[in-house]
Amino acid sequence: MYRKISIIVLLALLLILILYIKPFSKPEKAKFKIELILPEADVVGTIQVLDLLKETSDLLAFNDIKSRQFLTYEFILSMAKKYGIDLQSNIYLFANDRGDFGFVIPLLKSSKLENVFERVEMDFEVTDTLIGKDRVYKIENEELFFFKRKKYAVIYKGNYFSQIHKQLTNKSRVVRKPWKTLLTNPYFKNEHLVMYAKNDKLNDLGIGHVFLAHDSDSTEFYLKSRIVMNDSIPFLINKKGKAINYSNRSSRLIDLHLNFQNLNLNTKDLIASKLKNISKKINFPIKDFMAIWAGDLCFEEGGYYKEFETYIETELDENFETQEIEKTREILIPRYKLMVSTLEPATSFVNKLLAKGILTKEEDRYRFLFSPLFKMKIYKNFCMFYTSEKTPRIVASEKNKLRWNYKGLLLNFDIDSSVNNTLYGGIRIPAKDLLLGSSL
Repeated sequence: MYRKISIIVLLALLLILILYIKPFSKPEKAKFKIELILPEADVVGTIQVLDLLKETSDLLAFNDIKSRQFLTYEFILSMAKKYGIDLQSNIYLFANDRGDFGFVIPLLKSSKLENVFERVEMDFEVTDTLIGKDRVYKIENEELFFFKRKKYAVIYKGNYFSQIHKQLTNKSRVVRKPWKTLLTNPYFKNEHLVMYAKNDKLNDLGIGHVFLAHDSDSTEFYLKSRIVMNDSIPFLINKKGKAINYSNRSSRLIDLHLNFQNLNLNTKDLIASKLKNISKKINFPIKDFMAIWAGDLCFEEGGYYKEFETYIETELDENFETQEIEKTREILIPRYKLMVSTLEPATSFVNKLLAKGILTKEEDRYRFLFSPLFKMKIYKNFCMFYTSEKTPRIVASEKNKLRWNYKGLLLNFDIDSSVNNTLYGGIRIPAKDLLLGSSL
């Protein structure tokens, strides 16, 4: 009996001792969350690499990419296992308008990446230095940096590595704002590549932020877009309108059709105020423009027209006397077209532009500030400026679109619909330009 009581008392004392000591024991280390080290950036994104490779396999085959065997799902997965890269998780990308960008790659076993360093050093001039506790490798000619920690690796290209490294290695207590917005977005949950952009340049254009999600077929990459303007001004898109006859060779193109007739006066004033802020440097008469604009705006740049120019040249004849000879030469005229639909003839508005010096007249042609010389025609319900010999044809348009050549990439923007201050559409990039680097 006493023996049983003694055992019970001993067990009770041991339990009390354990409960007393446990609060003083070292707490368990918090689980690492890669989202907390991701840096601030103008553009942030997530990539599900393996799913993205499956989706783009047909595109790579159709465009006959020579190295496509190294971009297959099976090959990339085998390389990831070999080097301890966790491709079952997202890869994170970040970029800034200043020109730098990078990737944060989750790892399963960081020690396996040592073989990658050795392989890179065989093909490039690589230097390394110790920054804090990180061994940082740099490919000098490419301004490309690389370092790794136990749970992740970083590839960065740009001139701001020290700033980016500081953010990456100083874990935040909360997910930084652009990443939180991206990771909690409800719009493109099941897409393999999703990006979020917000910066000062977009803001100056009236854009609050942009969401993009990848899609593709055999000929082009397509980024579905959701663009939120930075105010409450509604954009009412017309499904069709007047347009000019565009050339396939144009490098810049605007084909925009807005419905202003359903907007009230206050909303029109808000739009005028917004546009005036953008054009304040040249003192453009926005309110006068808004009063006559019917909603169609069409512009084209790119390509050339051939024209023959007659000129006088002074030459010496057989007797070494000067004589003036009329000659003809071929010249190339840059292709420009501009058309604006109007509610009434734009003569009065054009005269205001002339009075302000925004438009100047040289003989029978006109120039916008430092633009090429244009011919001009004013009709009852539209106004046309153009550099070609013949007046461009007016055609019906059923799309709102924009084409822009950006650093050799021909970007095609489509606007499908609008809801209040949000625009829905996409960006199309020809696969041959992005993959083959062909010049435009």
